[in-house]
Amino acid sequence: MEEKDPKDIAKSEKEHKDQEEKLRILAEADAVKGEQLTITESGEIAHENELRQFALGSIEDPERKYEVYYKGIQKLLKKHLPTGKKNKVARDYIYEEKNTYLSRGKRINKSGIRGADGRMGYIVDADEIFKIVMDWIIANGSMVDLFNSLRDLNVAKGYGTRIF
Repeated sequence: MEEKDPKDIAKSEKEHKDQEEKLRILAEADAVKGEQLTITESGEIAHENELRQFALGSIEDPERKYEVYYKGIQKLLKKHLPTGKKNKVARDYIYEEKNTYLSRGKRINKSGIRGADGRMGYIVDADEIFKIVMDWIIANGSMVDLFNSLRDLNVAKGYGTRIF
């Protein structure tokens, strides 16, 4: 019988231990399967299905979207932007930047068609615009400040600036 080289034996043992460690790590990763133990408000331990919460948490809520858009963004803009015919063009600049962001980059064309509706956009985008409008009001900013904030947000997202 041939004797094995001690280096080969040590190498084989190390490979075997490494393989066992990999399998142990993979087995631990499989152990949870989307459930987590949590403590309820009453102090009891409960199972929480993380997978279900993750999936349902990303669903858009039409009622919340309505609240943020109409009772938040639009209401604040109507109240705090200057009124009257002489300020319509200035308001339109603000609305164009707002709607471009809410429609994820769809700008109004020369025919007046956007090809998307900001009211039906994503709630995370509406929340972002709502935050910008609120910060602008709190800071007692000018229309230029609001326009620059909205335009910079659009440019940062790669939506560019109005061409005409």
